[in-house]
Amino acid sequence: MKFELQKELRYALRSGRILILFASLLFLALLTPIMLKVVLPQVLGGQVSDLMTMTQLDCIQSYLGDVFEIGGIVIAFTLCGLTASELQGDTWLLPVCAGKRFGHMVGAKLLVFGSLLVILPVATLLVDYLYSSYLFGFQVGVSAVLISGILQSIYLIFFLSCLIMWGVLTRKPIPTGFLTLATAYGIQVISSLFGIQKWTPSGLLTHAMELNPILDSSLWIPLVVTVLLIATTIRITTSKLKCMEWSTRSAQ
Repeated sequence: MKFELQKELRYALRSGRILILFASLLFLALLTPIMLKVVLPQVLGGQVSDLMTMTQLDCIQSYLGDVFEIGGIVIAFTLCGLTASELQGDTWLLPVCAGKRFGHMVGAKLLVFGSLLVILPVATLLVDYLYSSYLFGFQVGVSAVLISGILQSIYLIFFLSCLIMWGVLTRKPIPTGFLTLATAYGIQVISSLFGIQKWTPSGLLTHAMELNPILDSSLWIPLVVTVLLIATTIRITTSKLKCMEWSTRSAQ
């Protein structure tokens, strides 16, 4: 699997995907405190005096919401070609003929880009935490911020697994992005309507928004469900790849 990991890492660096994701999340991390502290009060004036009492907690929660709503769109269309472009351009044909395993090929993508979706969101959340503390003062502990960042990152790994799965099922990047967003937002809407967040990956986002420095026992249900869904999407992906017709079928 070493070859596959090196290939995916080179792709992430050379394609600029890392820079795009980092710049987008960093922009949100810096923009959110400024919007809440400076821009909105000036634009709306005395009509919303409550905004003057905004806290660091409100700022961080707003940023976490922006990552799901806006950051999700950026991630979806930045990484929508991970598997779809490989299949569309037949770049997986030679590795398959060379005997590379589908599990290794898919697993390398999940490991490399999943690591990015852990490191980058946590790093930019810390930037938002520090900058908001400068504008609003320290009101939230760093341990709570780190836990929230990790929970959100686990959700984003689920998001990535959907991108990989839909890319194999559709073989087209843009439809892959839209279907992934529909899956993520659909789960969120259904979970909110029926009050079943604790049984879906949306529960991770709910716990992240609470910025609780202590891990709640109720967290384990959405965490286990999310891990199972990630495993299921990867299983569907590899099964679909094995069913495809290749010029030479060496990988099983």
